[in-house]
Amino acid sequence: MNIIIYGAGKTGQHLARSLSSDGNDIIVVEKNPVLCSKLEKHLDATIIESQGIKKEVFNKDMFEECDLFIAVSSVDEMNILSCSAAKKLGADKVVARIRYDDLDFMDELIDLDDMGIDLVIHPEKELSAELENLLEYPLAIDVYELYNKKIMLVSTQVCSKSNIIGKSLGEISKLYSLSNMRIVVIERGFEAHIPRGDFIVEENDKFFVISEKKYLKEVFKMTGSNGDEKIKNIMIHGKGKLVETIGIALEKHGGYNLKIITEDESRAEHFSETLTDSLIVHGEATDLNMLAAEGIIEMDFFLALTGNDETNIVSSLLANHLKVEKTITRIEKNDYLPITKTIGLSRCVNSSISTSNAIMRFVKHGKVLSSTTLKGTNIIMITFMVSEDSKYVDIPLSELQEKIPRDSIIGAVYREPKPFVPSGNDTIMSGDEITVFSEKSSMNKLEKMFG
Repeated sequence: MNIIIYGAGKTGQHLARSLSSDGNDIIVVEKNPVLCSKLEKHLDATIIESQGIKKEVFNKDMFEECDLFIAVSSVDEMNILSCSAAKKLGADKVVARIRYDDLDFMDELIDLDDMGIDLVIHPEKELSAELENLLEYPLAIDVYELYNKKIMLVSTQVCSKSNIIGKSLGEISKLYSLSNMRIVVIERGFEAHIPRGDFIVEENDKFFVISEKKYLKEVFKMTGSNGDEKIKNIMIHGKGKLVETIGIALEKHGGYNLKIITEDESRAEHFSETLTDSLIVHGEATDLNMLAAEGIIEMDFFLALTGNDETNIVSSLLANHLKVEKTITRIEKNDYLPITKTIGLSRCVNSSISTSNAIMRFVKHGKVLSSTTLKGTNIIMITFMVSEDSKYVDIPLSELQEKIPRDSIIGAVYREPKPFVPSGNDTIMSGDEITVFSEKSSMNKLEKMFG
């Protein structure tokens, strides 16, 4: 695919790396000359220094073969205008990131479809949806939705009291019915593995399990939890739009006791007007005495959602120190993400990754319907459409698994009218959508097998 990315901030760079590694031809348009020089050394992409909408870039020669235009600059209005211009110049699909909900009023004034925009991404809404899932499934570390939540992919840690420690996956299948779930990835330390039947489980392994929603309790029981933990008391630290967005969503959901701490007095007053069912506290969440006075030891979850990574890390660690077992930490600097596991911050959210994954789910290329990189790993979740002439149909999954690359596993199948998690006796049919988990190196081989 020929892809043009307009804006090379964190999200633009993340997209460029992901899409170029899949073999796409990438052009990045960025106004900052210093950043352009840096990117030329580190990105496998063509870098063009340009500001605004100029004919040197926005012309038919540039866009006549453009399959996808993605606008993720720091200015929402420029993202909208550049997408409209790209569409008129011949781009097949265009995607705009809009950060601020204040621009939602445009839906009443301007039809973005008429402007040619195929997809609008709101980072705060993407992050809010991710936070809601983590609160709904408190035993999970990561949560991914498939097929309108009919199929769920969750990650969870193997606890010390789990009876599967020291056993192979083959032995586990005799203790638990795995016909309704598949263990597709196991992360140990800093390495992620596509497991086979002889893989031996260790304490603190992180399981990625795909299952129908109704069987998730069994997934958590298998890894040593009670399987039915409920969340009631939540404390949030922050002052930005994300705090307000998730606060409104949680109040609408109901059933939570929500307390929001912000050091900004004007934002505290604003929250008290917009979040009428929440307790708003004007204070600093890095103050131990203040946290104790506000009853942090009674909290089931602490969410650090300020715009400062260092503040979020410190406040989450303080919450852990004060016996809050579950925290969610907003980390925007990608270089910080690898160390979060080592310091005990297992649940982290990142707007660049959330936005990129939302865009990647939209990108279709040939028989690849969507792709998402599992956070913190080198594993991709890819959905293919199985072609009519594939040689790998009508083969039991137990046999088919031996034919696909060893670093790949089939996790789910969609066959009209519904999706399902396949067992060893199920077969793949032409026209099926299959979701495969694989290292990037095997993606082309899988596309040739099924596409």
